[in-house]
Formats: sequence, structure tokens, C-alpha cells
Amino acid sequence: MERKNGKQTFITLCVILVIGIGYIYQMAPSPVLGQIKDRYGIGNEALLNLAVSIVHPLTIGASLCGGVLIRRMGLYRMFIWTQVLLAAGILMNLAAGNYMVFLAGRVVYSAGFGLGIPFIGAAITSWYTGNARERMNTLNGMFPFIGTLISFSCLTPLSRQLGSLCHAFAIWAVPLVVLLLFWVMGVRRQDIPARPGEDQAQDKGVYGYLWKKQGIRLLCIIFMMDFFCYSYMVVILPTYLAEAAQMEASAAGLLAAAAFPAIGILGSMAGGILMSVTGRRKPILAAGQVLKLAGVLVLTLCLEHSLMMGIAGIIVFALGNGMWMPVMYTMPMEMDGMDDSRVGAAFAFMSSCGFLMGFISPILGGGLTNTIMGMAPLQDPVLRHVFGLKWSLFLFGFTNIAALVCALRIEETGK
Repeated sequence: MERKNGKQTFITLCVILVIGIGYIYQMAPSPVLGQIKDRYGIGNEALLNLAVSIVHPLTIGASLCGGVLIRRMGLYRMFIWTQVLLAAGILMNLAAGNYMVFLAGRVVYSAGFGLGIPFIGAAITSWYTGNARERMNTLNGMFPFIGTLISFSCLTPLSRQLGSLCHAFAIWAVPLVVLLLFWVMGVRRQDIPARPGEDQAQDKGVYGYLWKKQGIRLLCIIFMMDFFCYSYMVVILPTYLAEAAQMEASAAGLLAAAAFPAIGILGSMAGGILMSVTGRRKPILAAGQVLKLAGVLVLTLCLEHSLMMGIAGIIVFALGNGMWMPVMYTMPMEMDGMDDSRVGAAFAFMSSCGFLMGFISPILGGGLTNTIMGMAPLQDPVLRHVFGLKWSLFLFGFTNIAALVCALRIEETGK
């Protein structure tokens, strides 16, 4: 997208802020799971982890539907619906007097989050070319880490300052409502540089077309394996650090934010720079999977003996996790036969596969933690919990081997 005037810059800024806030709230319950547990009286680990993972099922449905509807709706209308649903779901925290209402708000939010996935893919493909597209894909790869960094570092202090966890969640709807008003009043359809579908036939079999492409299938599997491990780590990391290293919850949250998402941002930047400098995609994709596996092993095997080694493991994992994300978002745009709406659908397809694993893994991880705790040769309940978290995360780390095999098989798309 050529930024010829201030309005086009404003459109880009709106997109970045809205998608970014969506990622902030995606993992927002993770650093305050202890507060949620006390507030709603939840005693089951799997049920508690649902506070994070419940967003994934409707995100899958909304993103898949959005991948088909984007030609019919256009980018302008899809962005409006993204903002409305994100804001509505987050504002429901103000009425979350019980756990079911809290979960319902998370579900409404997830519908908007899901629509945003094909939207951002189609928008980047339509509006950007060359190095500008690579920069936007790098930023898109950084969104999960930026969102997690902000939620890890801000939610606990916000809940103290505002006097309520519900208000700490709901405050993120304020900028969304403001941006929605600015968008509706200040942006018209003709201000959008391009809309998918204006000169293209309706592609009713878009997902069948995508499934026939081996590169898309392999990227789906890689993202599934990645998100299976990543989602569980994000959910348990602040608690694992606090209990294993005997730290305050707020300090553990800040340390987790510094060592995980903050380094993930640097990893995404490194991946984007390497893409631009080398013109290659496959080596970066494979290297990311190797670093993730090494990071999980170092974290789980060393944290109880050395906090510094445990943090080093988190840093290595985060570097690998960030490095390959810009590549994942760039490769579909470079495959033969891919136009803007097909890329949007590919983003929805890949993300849906990943989010399915993101929904399953914290639940399975919670159950696995409970099972392993029963086998722990320890009496102290905290140490038993640490034992369960450690070995469940250790086992989940081996999903990165399957991701590495797929990365080695994928065809290079770089020039």
C-alpha cells in the first residue's frame, strides 16, 4: 500500500492498533490465573486453563467463515465487524459476576479476533508489495509476542490500580470503541486502497484449493505443532516460574514477559531481517523449530537448579518461536496461484489449525499435570505442582520435532 496521504497512514495505524489489542486480550487471563481462580472459586486446573483456551473454537469458525466471506464483505466491512465484536466481548467483563459470563465474553471477543485473521492477510497482500510487505508480515508475526508482553506486564498492576480484575480487562475496549468511531466517521469505502473480489470470481472452493497445495498443508502442521507447545507454555509460564523459583507472582509475570514475548519480538525482527537479506525462507523456518525444542529442554531440565539457566531456555525458545513467524506469513503470498483473498483464506486455514491445538493443549496439559502430580515422589503440594508442570511441558516440547520434519520438507518460495 503506497502511503500517499495522511488518511492512508491513518488506515494503517488503525489496523495495527486494532489487531494489536486483539492479541493483547488473547492471552490476557494467563498472568492473572491465580486471581481468576480465587475470584470464581475454581479448583480444577483444566477448567481454569479454559479461561485462556476457550477463545480458540469460535476463532477457528469465524476465521474460516471470514476467509470465504471476505470477497463478499470487502475489507472495509470486515474490519468494522472485527472491531465491534472485539469491543463487545471485552466490555462483557463489566458484567462478569460469575465464571460463565466471563467465558461468554471471551467467546464473543474470539469471533472478532477470528475475523481479523483473514482480514489482515488479505489487507497486507492487497496494500503492500516488496519490502513493505515483508515488513508488515514481520509486524504481523510480532503481534502475538507484543500482545503477550503487554498482558504479562500490565494486567496485574492494572488490576491493583483499578481495584478490579474485570476493569483491568475491560479497559482495553476503550481504544477499540474510539478507533471504531474514528473509522466509521473518518474512513469511507473509497478510501480503502483495494478490496478483494472487485475483479475476481467468487472462489467457493477456496479451502479445497488450499488443501491441495503441499506447502500450505505443511505450514498448517508446523503451526499446529508450534501452537500446541506455545499455548501451553504461555498459560503456565508465570505460575511455573513463581513456584519453581519461589518468586512473587507479579515478579514472575514481569520476568516471564521479559524472557518470553519480549525476546520473541526480537526473534521476529531477526527472522524478518534474515528474510530480506538472504531472500530465503526455508532455513529460517527450520532453525526456528530447532531453537524451540532446545529451549523447552533447557527450561524444564534446568530451572529448578538454576534460575539463570531456566531463563536462558525461555530466551532460546522465544527466539525460535519468533523467528519463523514472518516466514509463515510470507510464504503463502509467494506460492503460485495465490491472490489476496486466497492468502486471507490461507491465513484463516493455518491459524485455525493452530488454534485448534491451542484450545486442546492447555486442557490436555492441565489433565496431564494432575496425572503427573499423582506420581510425584513429594509431599509438599507446591512442589508436586511444579513437578507436574515441569514434566508435562517437557513432553509437549517434543511436538517441535514433527514441526522440524515438515519444515525440512517444504519447498523454498524465496527468490
